[in-house]
Amino acid sequence: MVRDEADILEATLTHLLTQDVDHLLVADNGSVDGTLELVEAMSLRDSRIHVAYDREPAYYQGEKMSLLVRAASRAGADWVVPFDADEFWFAGGESVGSYLRGLSRQDRNAGIVSAAFHHMIPVSDPPHDWSTTEFIMDSTPAVPGKVAVRGHPLAGVHVGNHFGMRVGSRHSGLYIAHAMFRSPEQVARKVRQGTAAVMLTDPGDEIAPYWRAGSGLDDAAIATVWQRMRAGLPEPALGLAAVGPMRRVAPLGWDAWALSRSH
Repeated sequence: MVRDEADILEATLTHLLTQDVDHLLVADNGSVDGTLELVEAMSLRDSRIHVAYDREPAYYQGEKMSLLVRAASRAGADWVVPFDADEFWFAGGESVGSYLRGLSRQDRNAGIVSAAFHHMIPVSDPPHDWSTTEFIMDSTPAVPGKVAVRGHPLAGVHVGNHFGMRVGSRHSGLYIAHAMFRSPEQVARKVRQGTAAVMLTDPGDEIAPYWRAGSGLDDAAIATVWQRMRAGLPEPALGLAAVGPMRRVAPLGWDAWALSRSH
């Protein structure tokens, strides 16, 4: 599910296809920045990309993503990778698709695979070519991470895709390079749009606390926060821990996960 992610979405979809994912199902949630037109154009060029139209403005993310998981399952997916527009998924030493197919052969009862979740911030200004962009990445994964789930008509995910609803054994072995924040303008849009959508659901205080905290920052404060994050410093108000060691890497050029915490 995507909303106003035109700056990075083409890179995300292209990356997943190079990771031997068979099909991509993208639901546009009322984008106004050209995201929908981008996905529609890509789907016309590549039959593996499928477009859905989400016109519900409220932040029912878990319910919506679970609907997409079940749609993919009905279409025959053995595994479903519930990705966000700013997530680049990897496996170690092989593609994501190869890893998941091998896991199916090794364990017919496999149900959920956890993915280590590594936040990263671009070191330079937003580029035209994300594949060569250097990021500063936290080599310590953020908790609780994300999941891929085995296809099933009743499978689903909780809000944020952090936990899966699926019977079966649990495994690890996937990784995500998370380009959560990419420019001061994108930070402002993300936290303000996200908060507006969340508040339509009458949420408890535990829902989207970082978006809600960030939405109270003015443009000058966001510019200051942005410079701190680009320097590899933590920004607790936005949920960026920066535990470290911080690594300068260009992960969008990787074929497989290549981050080391010790070097």
